[in-house]
Amino acid sequence: MTLESTYVLGFLLPVSLLAAVMVLIFLKLKSRDQIRSRQRIKRLGEQLSLAQYQIKYRHKGLDRYNLLRYNLNDSLCIQSEIDLF
Repeated sequence: MTLESTYVLGFLLPVSLLAAVMVLIFLKLKSRDQIRSRQRIKRLGEQLSLAQYQIKYRHKGLDRYNLLRYNLNDSLCIQSEIDLF
């Protein structure tokens, strides 16, 4: 082996190892991010499902409410005492 090929090999080996380590780190971070994204999407889906249930529950209550019989202002007030959980 000539002196130049030794220098090239001495340069390429550490660069190749560094590139391989960087690729492994990238793949690990990508995998972790995908897992976190799936978990977040699942949580958001559960929250959306609960919100849709609450909307249906409140619409059902409004449908049963006789607006002509009761005061309209009373029917539109915020009902913080409703506990769905």
